[in-house]
Amino acid sequence: MPGFCRLITTGFILLLAMNAQAEQPSGRQSYESCSLITSQYLTVIQLLGRGFDEEMLQQTLPEITAESSARVAALGELVNNEGLTKTYTRVNVEFARCATAVYQQHGVPESGSREAHFHFCAGENKVRHEVLMAAMLEAPESAVRAQLPETHQSIVSPLYSLYGTDGADAVYDSLASELKLCINSRR
Repeated sequence: MPGFCRLITTGFILLLAMNAQAEQPSGRQSYESCSLITSQYLTVIQLLGRGFDEEMLQQTLPEITAESSARVAALGELVNNEGLTKTYTRVNVEFARCATAVYQQHGVPESGSREAHFHFCAGENKVRHEVLMAAMLEAPESAVRAQLPETHQSIVSPLYSLYGTDGADAVYDSLASELKLCINSRR
């Protein structure tokens, strides 16, 4: 139960953070906004995967805005229509696209800045998601490891192992938790 409470608390904190500061004044996306919005979506998907439904989430998430409530409903519909794995995949792909668009517009943020932290988290999530996609496509583990920089080679075996024993949803759940841990590690 403590893990569940931690998940709800993290989701709530991320909902508030996203509503309070996700966008830059210019209205353009930032690494921070991409990360916070994605983490909100992933929290909802995790909870849906644990048996909650949209209505329950809308009633129990404190101070949920009408916009956030609509997102919960849309994610619930997506999970119901396409399944958990495809929904996780879509959200992770959109996160990578969002971060790539920020990179194309602004480049790499200044080292040590708040944006640099979110840029790092986006990059870590992208690598892990790509490793999972390779596992799902049955790419040889050794070939995937060989394509990664040395700093990321150690993540391949654990992700492949989790995928082999528990499936894609378990890996996606783990990746979602890792992303939120990364985001919150600097706060």
